[in-house]
This record gives sequence, structure tokens and C-alpha cells, in this order.
Amino acid sequence: MAGGASAQEQVGVRGTWGAPDNAPGAFHNMEELFPSRRIAPAAVALPLKEPAGPLGFTYSYNGKTKNLEDFAADTRSSGLLILHGDQILHERYYMGAAPDSRFVSFSVGKSFVSTLIGIALAEGKIRSLDDRMIDYLPELKGGAYEKTTIKDVLEMSSGTEFDEEYTSPKSGIAGFLGRFDANQGGLYDFSRQFKSAHAPGARFNYASADTEILGALLAKATGARPADYMAEKLWKPMGAESEARWILDQPGDAGREVAAGGLLIRLRDYARFGYLAAHDGMVDGRQVLPKGWIALATQPQRAQVQYGKLGDGPLGYGYQWWLIPGPDRAFTGEGIYGQFLMVNPELDLVVVKTSAWTAAWDDPMALETFAMFDALSAQVRAGKR
Repeated sequence: MAGGASAQEQVGVRGTWGAPDNAPGAFHNMEELFPSRRIAPAAVALPLKEPAGPLGFTYSYNGKTKNLEDFAADTRSSGLLILHGDQILHERYYMGAAPDSRFVSFSVGKSFVSTLIGIALAEGKIRSLDDRMIDYLPELKGGAYEKTTIKDVLEMSSGTEFDEEYTSPKSGIAGFLGRFDANQGGLYDFSRQFKSAHAPGARFNYASADTEILGALLAKATGARPADYMAEKLWKPMGAESEARWILDQPGDAGREVAAGGLLIRLRDYARFGYLAAHDGMVDGRQVLPKGWIALATQPQRAQVQYGKLGDGPLGYGYQWWLIPGPDRAFTGEGIYGQFLMVNPELDLVVVKTSAWTAAWDDPMALETFAMFDALSAQVRAGKR
């Protein structure tokens, strides 16, 4: 929990937090394993209405009728919150987690970084998404990012040779996580060392290195530490109820925020961010995010990120958001071990699911998560008629 792991919870140590026995406790106690920087909340939180009663929702999957407790158990959920408008329909915690637990974002955090880039663009701190990365970070010259634009990197289309293969000990992500666990700095330098494998903007290649580079861009362009910028430009204005944290790649002032996936956030504040995204960046009549940014960031811009063109599966990709095909233009943040922030703006529906899968990715559990979201969306849509 935010106040520390209970005596019964097992969190492991750096390098073992993802082990099946450790993950259930570690994923909502990561600040006990790594240094982190505070993200201050709002003075007044965006109010959410408490659940009126149990949510009578079932869905069919693989020939079985399931309720949300079945879903939580079968997909190893640690937290599950469903928000419709400002009404909480369902909120449950598992695996020792509680309402004051701060859950690690993993790559759901990439969608937050994209949002902060959008704010910096609107403020004129970033001139254009068509600017080259080296215009802001000249040290990128000579590597994969020398010719890339900001837009290329937002779309995971930088052309870097970095590979996100979690089962290979020699992959780019394996080296990245090794440095993450060592916590001696250098994640940015590691991420920028790779060479190009493809022309920028030509091919989708999901790479956490890209988001780490975006974090450096954000810091350089704004002149602020990303955690501080997030507090002032996003967390407080949107009405976050609770302090969040951002894991650092080393202790102290020299530590850089781990942009690729180091946020630590309570379930309700994930939901508030989803609400903000569902409402074109507006809360209580205030335009917190640049008008139109979310729509821009959650539609495929170019050929290589269109629906069904990413590789296996039907998803598309926006600016650090995964895009769900269908008339509602739904989208989701996704993180390893089963973290999801699913948003359907047409239906004003947000689903936050935190998990402790036994592997970095589990296709059957992911497919069931999307099936549940589709069925829930269908029920909400039917209720609107």
C-alpha cells in the first residue's frame, strides 16, 4: 500500500519484482524498491460518485457466462474500476491492494508522457511535432534518433533497432530493465545508443527506448523535471485526489523519471485521467488539455500505424495510445503484466485494470480483457438507447 507493504505481502528485491510470487505485492509497492519523485495532487479533487450498488453485468467468453469477480480472478486482477461519466459503477481491490495503493503503470505511463508532450506543444515549449529530435537534444546526433521527428517517436516509428522482446536475454528491453533494476542512472544514454534499422516513419516498432527519449525531450523543452511539470500542468488541474510518484533511474536530484513506464498512481486517479481523456481534456468546464489533442493522439495518423497494420491483431496506434477498432473510437493504455486504462469517449466509459500476470504478456488474458470491455461497452450503449 501507499503507506508500505503489509507484513503478509512479498515484494522481492530489484530484479525479482516480476516473479510470480512477488508481483502481486510488488506492483503496488514499487516505491519501496525504487526511489521516486512526488507528483502533488489538487487542492480540491474532481468528485466521483460512489457506486450505488453491485453492478449487474455479465459477459460470455469461451462458452461461459462470467461476472466481474470471475473476470478479476481469471485475469489475475489486482484492481478493477469502472467509471461511467463521473459515476463509479464498480471498484474492487485484490492481491492485498487497497484504495490507497499506488499501482505501477508500466507502459500505461507512456500515454501520460504523450499527454505532457501535447501540453508542452500547446504552450510553445515544443514548436512542432515535425521538428527533429536533435533540434532539442543535439546529443542524439549519430544514432537512431538523428533524423527522427517528434511525431515519428510518438508513433513508435523512430526506426531504432531497439527490440521489445521480453523473453530474450539479449534484447533491447532486457538491457533496459537491467539498468532499471541497477538504479544507477543511464536509461536515457542506453536508449539513445541504438542505431537505425528502418527509415524514420516507415515502420511501427514498439520500443520503450522511444518513450525514454520523449521524457528527455520533455525535460529539455520545458526546463522542468517531468514529475514537477506533470504536477503543475496535469495532476493538479485535472483534480487528482492523491499524490502520485514517478520512479527515478537513480536516487537524488540526478535521477531521471523513467518515462517508459514508472508512474505510481491510485486507481481512482487513473480513472480521473481516463475521464479527462474521454472529455477532450475538459473537466468542470475547464480546458485542462489542449482542445483536440486527445482526438489527434488517439487516431492513426499514417499508414504504418493503421488498424490491423501493427503486426498480429486488429489494433492501431496513435501517440503512445493503442487504438481499438470500432465506431466509438475507443483507445487504451497498456502495460506489461496486465495494466490497462481503457477509454470509450463516445460512451463516456473508462475501465482501469491493474494486474499481476505471471509473464510480461499473456495473450489469453489480454483477449479476455478486450472481450469484457467490448461486452461492457455494448451494455452501456444499449442503455443509452
